[in-house]
Amino acid sequence: MKKKYILIGAGALIIIVCLFLFRPSSFTKKADQVFNDLNSYTLKGEMEINKGEDIKNYLVEINFKKGENDQYFKVSLFDKNLNQEQILLRNKEGVFVITPSLNQIFKFEGEWPLNSPKPYLIQTMYDIIKQEDSISEKTKDGTLVKSKVNYPNNKTYKTQEILFDKDSKPISVHIYDDENTLQLQILFSSVDYNNDIKDEIFDSPKTLDNTVSSSILTETDLPLYPVSVYDSQLVNSSTYEVNGETRHILEYDGEHSFTVVQTLKKAQGDTQTVFKSGEMIDTIEMVGFYDGGSCLGYYQNLEMNIYSQTLSVDEMMSVMSSLQVAVMK
Repeated sequence: MKKKYILIGAGALIIIVCLFLFRPSSFTKKADQVFNDLNSYTLKGEMEINKGEDIKNYLVEINFKKGENDQYFKVSLFDKNLNQEQILLRNKEGVFVITPSLNQIFKFEGEWPLNSPKPYLIQTMYDIIKQEDSISEKTKDGTLVKSKVNYPNNKTYKTQEILFDKDSKPISVHIYDDENTLQLQILFSSVDYNNDIKDEIFDSPKTLDNTVSSSILTETDLPLYPVSVYDSQLVNSSTYEVNGETRHILEYDGEHSFTVVQTLKKAQGDTQTVFKSGEMIDTIEMVGFYDGGSCLGYYQNLEMNIYSQTLSVDEMMSVMSSLQVAVMK
């Protein structure tokens, strides 16, 4: 009888070992193999962002390449509504925000884009796969990954779904708020891994094609009033002239006090490269520069400054983004 139990136990052990050795590898392990060997990639697709009553539509293209001592990134966001492109670039010289509408190139130092998650980056997708609470489900076309997410500059983003094909290439990204309302989606039209990307693609341009949007803002459009005011009230609105430019000033007071300054900027005759101090903060569709108690951002030909000692940088970006919503209405 004792031998019988020993044989049964041995048999069960063999079965367990066989199941362990020959079971199919999990998607996480497959992703480890694919992404750890990834030296370059190019993603192309379309992105939609839900802005309340408005939907913003972008053509997106992302190029990534490992350099000898750094990682190079180039992100192109073409606004289909405005027929304008903005390029964010990282190369061996630094980080650049290329803004054709102003004929300017902003240069700054920082760890962009890996300083915060970006839904269009493979690096962010891989981090989501590796999260302890992520769930991978087999589908007809590949694997669907679901997880809670934390985008510091997009607080409404709560859960994310990424659909990968059988080669671990993303097909789509969907992000939802806490009410399961779709906030952002990206549908990829082409994905290439370990492709031959020339270093020149990451060069910062010396001149820009200054194409002016048909929906460019005018003085009659200003001031724009923020939707996100954090229970504060508008207590004063004024304008004044500085060097031929009109500055529109909105002062808010309440639990959080802040001041918004809006100025229309004219495109430069020659392309200028301007160094910006402070930390670059991006909310996918908008870029800002944070320097202590103030945040600077651009939308089309509008320069926006927010000054506050009580708002966090995320809240400042939220105020600026809500101004952008007002622009579109």
